[in-house]
Amino acid sequence: MNAYQVMIGVPTDELENALVARFAEIAETEVVSVHRSSHEITDALPRLPGLDVVLIHEDLGPLPVLDLIRDISRNRPQLAVILISDETSPDVFTNAVEAGARGLLQSDATIEELGARVSSAAEWSRTLRRHLEAASLDLPMTGRRGRIITLTGAKGGVGTTTTAIHLARIAARSGQVVCLVDLDLQSGDIPGYCDLKHRRSIVDLVEAADDISAAMLADTLYVHPDGPHILLAPVHGENGEDVTARAARQILGALRSRYDAVIVDCGSSVDDATAVAVELSDTALVLVTPDLPALRAAQRLMAMWERLQIREAKNVTSLLVRHSRRNEIQPEFARKLLGAQMLRTVVPAAYRALEEASNTGNPSRLTDENLLKAFGRISGELGLLDSAADPDPPPPASPTGTEAETVLARSRRPRGRDDTGASVVEFAALVPLLGLALLLTWQVVLVGLTGMYASHAANEGARQAALTPDDPDLILEEAARRVRSPWDEEGTFHLERITVDGREYVEVTIAMPMVLPGLDSPWGISSRSMILPER
Repeated sequence: MNAYQVMIGVPTDELENALVARFAEIAETEVVSVHRSSHEITDALPRLPGLDVVLIHEDLGPLPVLDLIRDISRNRPQLAVILISDETSPDVFTNAVEAGARGLLQSDATIEELGARVSSAAEWSRTLRRHLEAASLDLPMTGRRGRIITLTGAKGGVGTTTTAIHLARIAARSGQVVCLVDLDLQSGDIPGYCDLKHRRSIVDLVEAADDISAAMLADTLYVHPDGPHILLAPVHGENGEDVTARAARQILGALRSRYDAVIVDCGSSVDDATAVAVELSDTALVLVTPDLPALRAAQRLMAMWERLQIREAKNVTSLLVRHSRRNEIQPEFARKLLGAQMLRTVVPAAYRALEEASNTGNPSRLTDENLLKAFGRISGELGLLDSAADPDPPPPASPTGTEAETVLARSRRPRGRDDTGASVVEFAALVPLLGLALLLTWQVVLVGLTGMYASHAANEGARQAALTPDDPDLILEEAARRVRSPWDEEGTFHLERITVDGREYVEVTIAMPMVLPGLDSPWGISSRSMILPER
């Protein structure tokens, strides 16, 4: 039998040394990691899918230990948690079991007591895991089903709500089960963007946050025609104070266990609820515009999260919106100024394209291809698209995408087709037209040159005819000297003397050369000059 894998969370070196020494005497257990804070445990759990037992001391912080146990038991129901306490009173035991712990262990427990309690909890954990596998439940082996993605604006008006709505729509269209949460409790405006009327809101879940059932969620959430389930903010902003940090943690945990993705619109303010959401999130996204006030606001926001031990700046991702090539601050420069990770995809500045969708409360009215492609690529980078979607090769130095760039665009054209190569086809179609235009332009130039040579030759012929009227060969020779090849070739250049109204003229006719070789010109250009006899 494989040794039981155990994780320990204790606040001091003394407790760690005491526990590790006792576990060294228990052959069937293996201590895989020891941690000093609740954040370390939360970060380490996803990397240990085969973990059997977690021992957590009651003094571990900064998160209250019962809340930590409750999060672990909700997100990883097959993982056994044992609370270590200096006092094993009935109240402590009751609180631990209600939070989801499998048992209570005194800090100075003997090796035999420790081994028996850990072995029992580990066997329970492995048995439950086998049952989950046998039942083929739609839960991964870690017991954690959904992902939480928070979107926070560096300042107001950067498009946080719009981005959250379209990411949720795209993920839902791709086959994900998605919940969109409006956690901007004082000024949430998802109802205006989606044309929804308040029926219930997140406040209605606060009192029952300890035991949220599927029926309660079904009665509280709004199912949008595009697919996402939406949990609204309260209609009256002052009621947002009822959503405490503990309630927000429990509500988001319940949603995570039932949805593939939970997308949380945190607005641009920080309160207890949004702080908990950012702390719990798998991806914390900060939206910034390419201007210094927004970038500085994002820096202040991330610094505050770090000071309050909500989230470290290195674990925050930013998204640049309202991008234009004419902006002074470009994405690479913004990334350096911000000093944080940034998605490769940027959202283009297309204010007019958003007006119809925003004013009508119908997100499907957004038809701008550049925006749809950007939202599709962002969804791909965040892992919101169904695994069946085949990725396109990303364009150089920028955004990844999906096969149709966006799931919404798939509904407008056949699956598996895109506009790759369209520019090549269009250019190939234009080549004959461009060639014809060049030929016509050169032919016009030849017309002008032919007329100029005919005029010069006629003038020179008339002058020579005035000097030597009886020598036609000399007249022809002098006139031809004014013309260059191929205009002076035999059969092309023709000179004759004509009389009009009693006056004598020299008329020169030159066959106009053709652009295409091998073609004889059907046109000749003539010019005449009057002969003025010399005295």
